[in-house]
Amino acid sequence: MTILLWVVLIGWIAALLRTIIHLGLLPRLRADAAPDGPLVSLVIPARNEEGNIERTIRSLLAQTYRSIELIVVEDRSTDATGAILARVAEEDARLRVISGSETPAGWLGKPWALHQGSEAATGEILLFVDADVVYERPAVAAAVAHLRASGASMLMLLPRIVMRSFWEWVAMPQLAMTVYSFFPTWLSNRTTLPVLGIGGGSGNMVWRSDYDDAGGYEALHDAVIDDVGMARLLRRKGRRTIVVRAEDFVSVRMYDGGRAVVEGFTKNLFAVGNRSYFWAIVGVSVTLLFHVLPYALALAGQVLAGAAVGIITLTRLILFAALGYRLDYAVWAHPLMGLCWSGMALRSMWITGVRGRLAWRGRSYDAARTRFGA
Repeated sequence: MTILLWVVLIGWIAALLRTIIHLGLLPRLRADAAPDGPLVSLVIPARNEEGNIERTIRSLLAQTYRSIELIVVEDRSTDATGAILARVAEEDARLRVISGSETPAGWLGKPWALHQGSEAATGEILLFVDADVVYERPAVAAAVAHLRASGASMLMLLPRIVMRSFWEWVAMPQLAMTVYSFFPTWLSNRTTLPVLGIGGGSGNMVWRSDYDDAGGYEALHDAVIDDVGMARLLRRKGRRTIVVRAEDFVSVRMYDGGRAVVEGFTKNLFAVGNRSYFWAIVGVSVTLLFHVLPYALALAGQVLAGAAVGIITLTRLILFAALGYRLDYAVWAHPLMGLCWSGMALRSMWITGVRGRLAWRGRSYDAARTRFGA
C-alpha cells in the first residue's frame, strides 16, 4: 500500500506541475484582431436544440469579423428548432439553413450533418461549432488571426464551461482537469502525434484545403467523438493542430443537470478506450486509485494519503481560480467526481458495450459499428 501511495503522490505532483505549466504557457486568444480576412464558414449541426440554438446563432451573427457565412444543418428535429431557424434566417441573410437528409447506413447523425454543412460551405476556413456554444463578439476575428499566425491546420478553442446544478459542478470540472492537469497539452501543440490530437465542439477551426486533403467527415462517418477525430485525422496527414485558451471568448453549458451529464458521457466513454473492456476496467481502476482512494485512506490517518489529498486540493484550487470555477467545489468535491466518472464509465461499458446500443437525440445505432475517432 505504501508503494501505491507514493505512486499516487508522485502522479499528483506531476499533475500540479502540468497545471501550472499549461495555465502559464498555453496561448490565449487576443481581442485586437482585424475585422476582415478570408471567408469563414461557420457550420453547426442542430437536432432538437430549441433551448440553445437561437442564442448560439445570434452570438455568431453578431461577430465583429465581417467575412462570415453561417450554415446550420437542421437535422430532422422533432421540436421547434426548425421554426426558430426559419425565423432568424428571415432576419439575416448570412444564415443559411439546410434541411438535413436521412442519415445513410454506416454514418452517425452528427458527422453526417457536419458533412452536409461542409459540402455547402464556400469559405476558405471552416469553423465547426456545436449548437449550444456562445461566442463573444471578437471571438471569430481573434481565432482567425491566431490560426493564420500559427501556421497550423486546425485551431481548437478551449471554452469556459458553464455549470449551474450540483452534479454539473461535481462532474464537469473533469474536462478542464483532463486538458490542464492530466493530458500533455503543451506538448500536443508542439507535435503532430495523432494520439495527442485535441478537438472540441466549442470550435474546431480548420483550413478548407487541409480538411479536404484529410478526407473530411467522410473519413469520420462513424466517429462517436468526431471533434477529437478531426484533430487526429489531420495529424495523420502530418498537419499541425493546436489548442488555445479561449475562455474569455467562448462558453458552453454542455449538459443541463445530472441526468443529461450521465446520458451524454454514457454515449462517449466506452468509445474512448476503443471499446476495449480491458482498457475500460483499467481506466476505472486508475480513477478510483488516484481520485478516491487517497481520501478514504486520509480519513484513516495515512500520512502519504493526506499529503496526496493536499496536492489534489492545491491543484484544483489553482485551476478553478484561473478558470473562474467555484472554489468550494475545488476543496471537497474531488472524490465524488471520481466516483461519478467511474460510474459513468461502467454504465457506458454496459450499455454501449455489452448491450451494444448507442442512443442520442432520439436515434439509436449499433455501437459495435462505431469508433472513437480517426
